Amino acid sequence: MLVQSSLVALALFPTSCIAISKNFYPSSKRGLIYIPNSDFSSDDKVWVQKHSDLTWYYNYKMHPSPVYENSTSLQFVPMLWGAPDGFDDTTFLENVTAQIIGGRNITYVMGFNEPDNSMANGGSDMKPKDAAKYWIKQLEPLRKLGVSLGAPAVTGAPSGFTWLAEFVEACKGNCTFDFIPIHWYGSFDGMASHIAGVLDVFPNKKIWVTEFALDFSSLAATQDYFQTSVKYLDGNKNVTHYSYFGSFRSFTSNVGYNVSMLNSHGQLTDIGSWYLGGDATGVIPGDNVVKPNVTAAKPSTSPYVVPALVTEGSDSLGLMNRPSIPYLGILCPLLALYITL
Repeated sequence: MLVQSSLVALALFPTSCIAISKNFYPSSKRGLIYIPNSDFSSDDKVWVQKHSDLTWYYNYKMHPSPVYENSTSLQFVPMLWGAPDGFDDTTFLENVTAQIIGGRNITYVMGFNEPDNSMANGGSDMKPKDAAKYWIKQLEPLRKLGVSLGAPAVTGAPSGFTWLAEFVEACKGNCTFDFIPIHWYGSFDGMASHIAGVLDVFPNKKIWVTEFALDFSSLAATQDYFQTSVKYLDGNKNVTHYSYFGSFRSFTSNVGYNVSMLNSHGQLTDIGSWYLGGDATGVIPGDNVVKPNVTAAKPSTSPYVVPALVTEGSDSLGLMNRPSIPYLGILCPLLALYITL
């Protein structure tokens, strides 16, 4: 039952669970959310430095990022971010297929990014019935090539579960996904409860936490959240991959500078070093703006739109990140249809 599994998760990892440790440990589950910044392109090298823990990355696109195109340490995971040009479009399928035939090691692909959220807030804003058609056309055939598919990465709000239920129903048994990507911004307790709820609905699926952070909080609270969350994710056998949202300089963050893995000058913060498997650096993130060397910097590419964030307890979008237990209980019978297909 959802109530039982949620309570167990919270009991094992209470809010005030551990003291912050200066030393940390490595994990092969960790991946990179690659957020390009042409003003500070040297930052790209930080994530692939010697002894880095990171084993995979995604960039919300179908193509690998040029800077990591020939990387042997980071496995690229393509994503069909949003709606293609039309229902007959097969660009994504053709592109990923060509990469596989060409020898690129692609074993995972992720579906739509926050389709339950508006584009103005970083989502792909798709109707479930349309997403089902696109999935059947562009994603489902990849399974014949041995690719494991990740379900649409909905927000952590109740609207995400509603959207996913309608998507499963619209698929009519023709959409197969092997793992469930999760986005979470808010407390650790909320994240643990949310993961437990997802596992109750999809007990046979693996979990990827592809965006998570404690936004707009103190440095001590953020560091405690990071260490508590990462230890929980590493110890949860159902979670096979995770990627922390913080791979940018602190002054560019839209979720509070304390989440950042780099300070304003591009140095690894404690969280950044811990995430790569190192020890605390003592580097403090800050909001002081650093201007690039305009003579050396390349012209900026189109601006990156940071994925939508829904803060726990916020009603700015009329959403809540943490689904209520009764709400999930209503959805379970509908989503359970997928499990039997």
